Amino acid sequence: MHYEVKCTSCKKAFKLSEGEEQYKQLKERKSRLFYCEDCKHKIRFDAIRNFFSNY
Repeated sequence: MHYEVKCTSCKKAFKLSEGEEQYKQLKERKSRLFYCEDCKHKIRFDAIRNFFSNY
């Protein structure tokens, strides 16, 4: 089973498959912010780059 949600960042629709962490959050209504794989990667990369630029 899967759900289709919109990425909070780029607004593109993507599917959440059963077993993923975001799928669990959707079912439990713990989070309303969902990110596609591309945006998750960009956010993670920016956070790492920002962390190391401070040193």
